[in-house]
Amino acid sequence: MVEKGRVMPGDVLATIEEFLPGEGVYVDGERGLIRAAAPGVAYLDMSRRVAYVKPHKKPQTPGLGSEVAALVTGVRGDLVVAEVYGVVRLSPKPSWLYELPSPYSAAIPISQIADEYIKNIEDYYRVSDWILAKIVSRTPPFTLSTVEPKYGVVYAMCSRCGAVMEFQSERSMKCPRCGNVEKRKVSIHARSRLLRIRLVRNLVVYRR
Repeated sequence: MVEKGRVMPGDVLATIEEFLPGEGVYVDGERGLIRAAAPGVAYLDMSRRVAYVKPHKKPQTPGLGSEVAALVTGVRGDLVVAEVYGVVRLSPKPSWLYELPSPYSAAIPISQIADEYIKNIEDYYRVSDWILAKIVSRTPPFTLSTVEPKYGVVYAMCSRCGAVMEFQSERSMKCPRCGNVEKRKVSIHARSRLLRIRLVRNLVVYRR
């Protein structure tokens, strides 16, 4: 057993050619690397060829009723597919409670997107949107709801030029660079600087 010392999320432990991923890590498939998914102490089990991280404390788990930040990863027919990265508190003011050591799989059925008839889901959410939502199931993979006005998109990129879009209304966002306007279900908290900063940081940690 080899101790590699303290690590933070995203730190490289080994390559997938040398070791298998254990607890507290994730695989960066594009680069063939095993990275830490949580703060803790990294170890390499030389006999089993496994890389893992022992977290500093037991990771917290979201559950029924938790308000979360999630990344939209797919739109399939009448379903939005997402990954939950963190737990938030939205009242009395938006704040982060904690980030998850690794994302949880989730989905938003069309009936839980908005309290209105929906013809085209991509007028509400698109791949790479960061959203606020509420968990309405007890165990993962979680079912999410964004029906209430406080839930919806808080961070989206322009499909034309790739710039970060800005709040225009509860049903649209506008690109400050090229002027493109796109339909979305926008959270009333989309202008919260705290949430936007933390979401950008997650993009760097989990998608670099």
